[in-house]
Amino acid sequence: MIKKKTAILTVFLFMGVWGYVLPARTATALTTKLEPNIISIGAFFNGIQLSVSGKTAAENEILILFKGRSEDLTLKKKGKALGLLWMNLGELTFHQVPNLLLQSSSKGLDEFAHSHPEQWKAAEIGFEYFKKNLQMSPPPEKRDEVIEEFMKLKKSQGFYAENPGTINFDKIDDNLKSFETTVWVPPKVTPGEYEVNVIEFHNGRVVSQAVNQIKVKETGLPAMLSELAFQHGALYGILAVLIAIGAGLLMDFFFGQSQGAH
Repeated sequence: MIKKKTAILTVFLFMGVWGYVLPARTATALTTKLEPNIISIGAFFNGIQLSVSGKTAAENEILILFKGRSEDLTLKKKGKALGLLWMNLGELTFHQVPNLLLQSSSKGLDEFAHSHPEQWKAAEIGFEYFKKNLQMSPPPEKRDEVIEEFMKLKKSQGFYAENPGTINFDKIDDNLKSFETTVWVPPKVTPGEYEVNVIEFHNGRVVSQAVNQIKVKETGLPAMLSELAFQHGALYGILAVLIAIGAGLLMDFFFGQSQGAH
């Protein structure tokens, strides 16, 4: 009899736990889609709009990170020597910084980040977390100022971007909604493997993530020149010299004649 009661109690406990866990699972219904999933860099490539879409739970928010490979980046430090002349005053190396970092977020998530700054910091995601953990050598005296200048430089080049409130939602039913946004990929993006991380939030907490790989590759003339440079360096050098000479002769032909006419 005791064994029977124990078995019944175990069943009810299992059902209770299952009933508690199940809503947490059904709260995340994240799906994602990228268009295109391969970016081709041709002779006339001038950047491209990447479309990111999918579905999420009706009460959740979305953040998207488009991230490239991490690498050390060394930059020249400029300043005034003896308070007079601007010149290079050494080098500063930024350690393991992504060569591309594009962030898009939904309006509701931005509002949460502003109203709950401490809780948002605890999530350890996004640009603020990146700046907090950025390592440099040698360590600069004015760390915050250097980081801000670094961010301005990368943003001016189009390699870093924050796009708040750019993810749009459309209600599907009481439990689901679709999301959609476009991410501008700059013209100077380099070939390689990139990561598009779609992160689902509920009340400021990460509840689900979907990581998508996207490939950027050269095609046509850029691909041919790249292969020539790496596989046939000597021939590439000769062609580069011939092209430079030809361009110089053409410039001299057109502009030299125009100068002689006066």
